[in-house]
Amino acid sequence: MYRFTRLRSVGGKPLALMDNQVRDDIAELDADTLKEHGLYELLRAAGVNFRLAQQRIGAVIANEYQAEQLQVEPGAALVTMERTAFDDTGRVVETGQHVYRGDSYSFEMTLVQR
Repeated sequence: MYRFTRLRSVGGKPLALMDNQVRDDIAELDADTLKEHGLYELLRAAGVNFRLAQQRIGAVIANEYQAEQLQVEPGAALVTMERTAFDDTGRVVETGQHVYRGDSYSFEMTLVQR
């Protein structure tokens, strides 16, 4: 199992602190490759056909580590997202626990009735 933390920025401003776990039998990942390419881009290139993801969105107050990484005050509001992604065979491919600056991020969703 690979486990890694990435800090995503936009325009030089930190946006998200992302902790991910990926099965090590799916793709070979390293820090340099992840700096150059998106995680899902790399997994698709390794043959993963994503089928389903379960996500939970919430909020949390920034702890000292998160505040330092995201350049906010400790206690600042952060948006959270937990995700588990599955491929077309039903196996779990990736899980993630992410925190986003509350002053810089929003989620947009479309709901469709089946």
